[in-house]
This record gives sequence, structure tokens and C-alpha cells, in this order.
Amino acid sequence: MKKLYLLLLLFVAKVLCGYAQENDPWVLGIGMNVVDNSGSRFEELMDIENNWNLSQFIKATVEKRFEYDYGIELTGSLNRFEKSKKINSQTNDNNVNYFAVDIMLKDYFTNYWSDPRKAKYTGYIIGGWGGNFFDGIINNSLNIGFGLNRRINFHTWLSFQTLGKFSIDDNTPGNANHLQHSVTVIFWLHSKKKKKR
Repeated sequence: MKKLYLLLLLFVAKVLCGYAQENDPWVLGIGMNVVDNSGSRFEELMDIENNWNLSQFIKATVEKRFEYDYGIELTGSLNRFEKSKKINSQTNDNNVNYFAVDIMLKDYFTNYWSDPRKAKYTGYIIGGWGGNFFDGIINNSLNIGFGLNRRINFHTWLSFQTLGKFSIDDNTPGNANHLQHSVTVIFWLHSKKKKKR
């Protein structure tokens, strides 16, 4: 079954490469995420032991870029709030599964003064809608954050991102704002023909 999934992924990547254009590439990403739903706001940002959730921390992204400067991204991420971690300022008594789907817009603001095809770093701001599932209970959120991409080679980058998710629901146990940090390896899918910017 795993081989079938791998073959399907390679097929999709090949198709996307065929339709990608130099100025409007598709971008695929795979990485990991950390969720902080401790309710401590900015007071305990680096309290990894008590606040950061690192179980089943998978993240996958599909992004469509427009003239390199903007993008629209679909993200799926899995995690788990483990027993003894903090949720909404209280110690968690049971494991809580976390699944999130986010649809967001990105603005690569560093492109205003540097060519993204040659720059070693690109910075962006990101925002949009999030559907966050806490043990199957959906919690909608408005998301806003920022990120930094570090070039590995022309097609491959390493992306670091912090996202604030502001709840617009009042569901339990996901009724608090939370933070999601992530590190993702992203791949630009280009056509063979390259155009000058």
C-alpha cells in the first residue's frame, strides 16, 4: 500500500511539473509542526516541556504561486495534545488528537527588493481560515503569521513558520487561541523553460 501511495504521489508531481510555469510554480511541502494551546499567551512561549505538543507532528502543503510574489496555500497537519501538557491553562488529563486544515494567502514581501530565484532567503506574511479538529470537534479560526524560507538549491527550500490561530468558535476543548510552529521542506515544480524576471 505504501508503494502505491508513493507511485501516486510521483504521478501527481509529474503532472504538476508538466503544467507549472516558471513565473507561477506549484510548490509542494512536507514537514513537521508544533502546537502550543497552553493559554499562556506570550509568557511561556519557550516552555517546550509543558506547552509544546510534538506527537504525530506531520504537516503537508500544496501552494500555487503567482508571479513569485503571492501564493495561495492548502495545508493539512496532524498532532496530539499529550496527557500532562497544558490546554487552556489547565493540565490535560487525556490525550487529545489534533487535525487542522488551513486555506491561506501569502505575500512574499522580500520580493519587492530581491529576486526570489536568486535570493538565499525569502520572507512572507500569511493569513486565512483554519479548521482545527480537537478529537473531532471543529474549531474555526482566523490565522495570521509569518515565515522565512531558506534556499537549499533552485528547486528546494527549507521553510520556518509561526502561525497564530484566533478562535471564532466556542467549542470544547478547542475554545482557545493557539500557536502553530512548523518546519517544512518545500519543492518548486517548474517547467523546463525559464523566463527572465
